[in-house]
Amino acid sequence: MNRTERLFQIVEILRSRKVTTAAYLAQRLGLSVRTIYRHVNDLSLSGIPIISEAGVGYWLDDSFDMPPLMFTEEEILALSFGAKLVQQTADDFLADAASSLLKKVQASLPAEKKKIINQITLHAPFALIDKPQKKKMAVCRDAIDLQKVLAIKYSDANENYSERIIWPLALVFWGKAWTLASWCEKRQDFRAFRLDRMQHIKATGQLFQTTESICLQVFVDQQSSDSTC
Repeated sequence: MNRTERLFQIVEILRSRKVTTAAYLAQRLGLSVRTIYRHVNDLSLSGIPIISEAGVGYWLDDSFDMPPLMFTEEEILALSFGAKLVQQTADDFLADAASSLLKKVQASLPAEKKKIINQITLHAPFALIDKPQKKKMAVCRDAIDLQKVLAIKYSDANENYSERIIWPLALVFWGKAWTLASWCEKRQDFRAFRLDRMQHIKATGQLFQTTESICLQVFVDQQSSDSTC
């Protein structure tokens, strides 16, 4: 969480509570009390009307109000359904982020639109990813972000097993299965590996560097070309 996100979180916590202590803010955000003091001071200097009293804590002046986010009903529907879909199809980290997003959106909506989120008739009621796949997804996302080379044991549709060294480029959801778009060292070509067919996955300790010919955009272009043939 960067500084801007921390400041926003502090304001959101202050909005949701009558009185908040520096110790509570520090515990919620995983920061030191000294850092909270500094952030609260920065917010005050920027014009946020934070009132403080020694031995009591912080609270926002009644005059403070953040302008509501101006979403149409269709945009609220799209955000809510998208977040609920992520909750059912992604790993725990993304599912938690989706839940947090819904809470922030609902808190920011004007009163007449808050009820829309609870009245949505589009639902994703069943989890489309099991716990083993969630763990694999977390490993894949970390490897994509940090450009870690992965070693996998993979089973194809005919249950033929092979071991591959791959460069993970992106996770792609096809509605029924997640695949890992990758560069395969063995095949010297792009491949998409289904997470549910990975028997084992781990980082090798090596890093990779994309090139003009080995990168996500080339993979996407190749897939687009293949689909139009």
